[in-house]
Amino acid sequence: MSCGICLSKLKEPVSVPCGHVYCTDCLTGHISATSSDGFTSTCPSCRETFNMVRPEITCLPKKFHQYIVPSIRRVYIDTSRHENLRKKLSTSEARVAALEGDKERLMAECERHIAAAQAHRRGETDARQELRRNDARLVEMQEAVVDEREARLAAEDAMRAMKVKYDKMKRHCRAVEAARCVLHSPIFLGTYSFTYTMAGARARDESPSVVGKRTNSLIDLSVEDEAPISPKRLRVIRPIPRSRQSLDTPKNWRTSATTFNLDTSLPLGSPFHSQ
Repeated sequence: MSCGICLSKLKEPVSVPCGHVYCTDCLTGHISATSSDGFTSTCPSCRETFNMVRPEITCLPKKFHQYIVPSIRRVYIDTSRHENLRKKLSTSEARVAALEGDKERLMAECERHIAAAQAHRRGETDARQELRRNDARLVEMQEAVVDEREARLAAEDAMRAMKVKYDKMKRHCRAVEAARCVLHSPIFLGTYSFTYTMAGARARDESPSVVGKRTNSLIDLSVEDEAPISPKRLRVIRPIPRSRQSLDTPKNWRTSATTFNLDTSLPLGSPFHSQ
């Protein structure tokens, strides 16, 4: 097998990550000529970049170095994958940090929403309690309205009954007033004075029993106890016209009728006697 650089038989062959094998001295010279930092180089055949890694034997005792070093094959390992992994790791770490920040923000937002939900639940509970109180108050008000309506209906019934009693008393008072007006009218007083004078004149020649009967027959007032006085129940005796006056009428009847005092001359048993 020949070297791709010197085109001779391989001497201390060494392999690169792409798989090509070269002589150690040839590859070292190529790396020294083309590498700027001494850690990276390109393959002489395919121009693929690779990193140079030397085996570390410091962990071995020094007495074994002389036996191991000549037999170790120097292999150049590609470390670009490690760099990619480091980049991916740093990117992942940055992403994890961003996710941690998002997590904190989401937690704060969730706590805020939880607090708002709890406040809403407390407000809903208070509103339900207030609604129950308002319903109870509404029922009480409806019962009060029903009671007030019943009381108003009872008051209206009582008012109608009182109105009936008032109308009855009013009619009774009007009847009493009308009877009083008739009793105090001049015509009635003149008639009563004339009749009473005539009865007194005739009583001079007759017995008291006869005079009492005639007087009672002239004035007929059928007034019952505790009964309202009505003008229809009084029989008014009209005065006798002059053309029909009897010759037996005393000459001084005018004087007697004129000087007659109803309050002082009526007998105590007369219904027209003023108390």
